[in-house]
Amino acid sequence: MYKIPVVSDYFKIREYHPAGLTFLRFCKFRFFKLNKTIYWPCDKDCVVTGAANITIGKNCSIGSRGCYIQGVGKLIFGDYVRVAMNVGIMSGNHDILDHSKHIKKITFIGDYSWIGMNSIILPGVNLGPRTVVAAGSVVTKSFPDGFCVLAGNPAKIVKEIDRSHFIPPCNEYEYYGYVAVNKFHKFHKKHLMSN
Repeated sequence: MYKIPVVSDYFKIREYHPAGLTFLRFCKFRFFKLNKTIYWPCDKDCVVTGAANITIGKNCSIGSRGCYIQGVGKLIFGDYVRVAMNVGIMSGNHDILDHSKHIKKITFIGDYSWIGMNSIILPGVNLGPRTVVAAGSVVTKSFPDGFCVLAGNPAKIVKEIDRSHFIPPCNEYEYYGYVAVNKFHKFHKKHLMSN
């Protein structure tokens, strides 16, 4: 039988093992019986709908306070994506003629992207790798080439990012939310929608 660890155990493991920082994440996922389709850290004020349709990449941070992450259609986050507070990201919208029906789309946020505070990403948008969305922007169309800074309403490219100077971040320990990389394939087949 499992013994539920206490906070002092967390600090002991952190002291002796470099992966101890992930211990708290493991406890939340394993012992607190969270919805298994939401397999990444989320603030209590973050609203996630249709979590089984949402796929996140390695070492993402997308559950900040006040966010609305909607997976009516397919919502895909690449690796190392960062989402600030009060961001809305949607993959479906209501039909204009019948509000009870949803029009499902695929929304994609590329690797190493950063979505600024109070931004909105509308359904069907495809953002390429290393896209930075400035605070308060509304992204209504796709920018699949990435390596740019978007700003405004509707968002447009205000700056190009030099690809040759970009150094992709890489953590020693990589996770898909709470799930270790080597166990994610099995988890995905069991708990998430197929592509």
